[in-house]
Amino acid sequence: MGATTLELSFRELQELCFNYLKDCIVFKEELTVVPTDFHILKYELNPIAEHPAGYLGLHQYLVVEFSNICKNNRNDETNKVLRFFTKSAPMEIPSRMAYLEEFGVFKKEILVYREILPHLEQIFGQVAPRCYYANKNLLIFEDLMHKGYRMGAKRDGVLDYGHLSCAIKSLAKMHAASLVYERKMKSKINGLHPDAVVENAYPLNVKTSHMRYQNFSNAVKVIEEILKLLPKYEKNLKDILHQLPEKMQKIFELSQTSSKYCNVLSHADLWANNIMFKYSLEGHKPIDCRFVDFQLARYAPPMVDLITLLTIPTSREFRKYYECMLQLTQRENLSLDQFLTQEQFYASLEEFRICGLIESLLFSHLTILPEESTRSLTSSADGFSDFFNRKRIDICLKAFHTDKVYQTRLCDMLEDLLPRELKLTTIVVIDEQTNKLTLNRFRIQVDNG
Repeated sequence: MGATTLELSFRELQELCFNYLKDCIVFKEELTVVPTDFHILKYELNPIAEHPAGYLGLHQYLVVEFSNICKNNRNDETNKVLRFFTKSAPMEIPSRMAYLEEFGVFKKEILVYREILPHLEQIFGQVAPRCYYANKNLLIFEDLMHKGYRMGAKRDGVLDYGHLSCAIKSLAKMHAASLVYERKMKSKINGLHPDAVVENAYPLNVKTSHMRYQNFSNAVKVIEEILKLLPKYEKNLKDILHQLPEKMQKIFELSQTSSKYCNVLSHADLWANNIMFKYSLEGHKPIDCRFVDFQLARYAPPMVDLITLLTIPTSREFRKYYECMLQLTQRENLSLDQFLTQEQFYASLEEFRICGLIESLLFSHLTILPEESTRSLTSSADGFSDFFNRKRIDICLKAFHTDKVYQTRLCDMLEDLLPRELKLTTIVVIDEQTNKLTLNRFRIQVDNG
């Protein structure tokens, strides 16, 4: 069941609508004049879908009807309707609220939208939906779908070249704006907004009883059970299972703020459903995108975000990302080499590449579950607890045996994390004629035993 009332005062609701209408003028959307006087008539909270879709929040549409008096004609009073997208904490489910409170995701996301993104988007433009309210475990955004944005992947979570290229440009914009913002403020983001970028996905030095470590351990157990089902790993299975937990635990160290590389505001959760794309008039080519769900935001090297987004990167994509950041910082009369040289960029590629592979497994064993599994997880408190605490292995193994998409995607990820015979290796080469860095990739034989 969704919420039916908003914990907003009449003044807050009216201010929310006024700011939205004002933005419509600034960005030339929908309206030509801002009402000088309007009255809220009623509002409704409507479900987005028949079955709840959010694991860590309740998603609904807020529909507000108001009377509109325009400054050009005091007698021209009409009723208009605005629609917003809302994300709220599941207050009616105590077990899930306890999880969210310990996780700290709502507090963090509110701070990111309220304290950081407005500053960054003044520099190079929007990378996230406009947020009109961020407080009290409630976020209210513009409705991106109403503005023509939609997800770019099917259920397998795969984005093609055009979508990745579009997303990389927006990611470079956010990261470059982070550097410019710090230069203007003469301070680091984790000093200016420490609570907004505290590491909550993979906190260091936590006890094994900590909810995030337990969640990580449960995910690793799922991967271990799937590996036992795959004949190609049978010969070296004992060694693989022995080494897997330590290999996966590298994500805890690599997700932290770096003392070696420059750090930026990082999204930290860049899987396909957290990126909304806008398309050309023909409806096929992605021309813009917005990142959503900043619940895991961190202050880390830009490579952590980039490698997560691409998982298995190509040299062409990486050069595009670096060149895009270079052009953006030059617009602000800054040299990107002061923050991140090309040599450091490609060195961080080699160091953080495993992050994308680990993150892909940790997220995807949940996010690409078939609909019948996710419906049971989100529709009740018991379903949520079953997955995060008790029945995760059973749920995931059932999906692995019965759903081809789930099986194919997880096998593909495991094959890259645990290569049997061939390993894809990337090296940096300096072209003697142009003195520019390029990436060469080749395959070498490796012994997986």
